[in-house]
Amino acid sequence: MKKIIYIFICGFVGACIRNFIYKLNLLNGFLPYNTLIVNLIGSFLLSFILFLAIKEIKLNENLHIGITTGFIGAFTTFSTFSKDVYIMIHNGSIIQAIIYISASLIGGYICVYLGFLFVNKINFRR
Repeated sequence: MKKIIYIFICGFVGACIRNFIYKLNLLNGFLPYNTLIVNLIGSFLLSFILFLAIKEIKLNENLHIGITTGFIGAFTTFSTFSKDVYIMIHNGSIIQAIIYISASLIGGYICVYLGFLFVNKINFRR
């Protein structure tokens, strides 16, 4: 039951932060940048937290699942990404859709790698 509470609370926070970023609507343009940015940040954070937990910090299991499944799961949004791609293709913007898909996938992998590198650069002192 504790896991569900952690997931709920962390998920609520993640969804609220995503909504706040969307409300800022700072980046309008060729691509849905708000979704792209949220998903790239989420990729970095998930990688960072997972590799940090593996390398050095043993998080409480409830907190770990709350952060990874709850917060990051609610913060990132594959469904919005999918909807955006569908709309682009439906509107005949095939090149735009390909660029968006490529930026999301390649950028996501780069962010995962950066999270890994960042954890390995941290000097843990005991």
